[in-house]
Amino acid sequence: MPDWFEVHIINALPNNNIPLWFHCASGNKDFGYQILNAGDDFHFEFGMNALRSTLYFSHFWWGDKQNVFDIFNKHLADHCSDTKTRYCYWKVQIDGFYMGPQLDQLSLMHSWEK
Repeated sequence: MPDWFEVHIINALPNNNIPLWFHCASGNKDFGYQILNAGDDFHFEFGMNALRSTLYFSHFWWGDKQNVFDIFNKHLADHCSDTKTRYCYWKVQIDGFYMGPQLDQLSLMHSWEK
């Protein structure tokens, strides 16, 4: 039985004056281009494949800033919770992208790029 994961992306930016756009996908699933309003949570679930090669990447845009990176791979799984369903939280803030197993246990993983 595969490990089951739930990835959350939370917009913790100050307001909706500048929209947060993002596009997330894997090799076989594309969530399309989305706007995430301040305070909103976009999330999805999946089972890790047998080869542990499951990978999701996202491209984020906020005004003149952007960044693109993996939001899930076998190495990032170590930053997720150690529960039956493994929760992975990403919080988007003014200074960058934080990840962790809970909203009160996050580490800065990426900064915004221009």
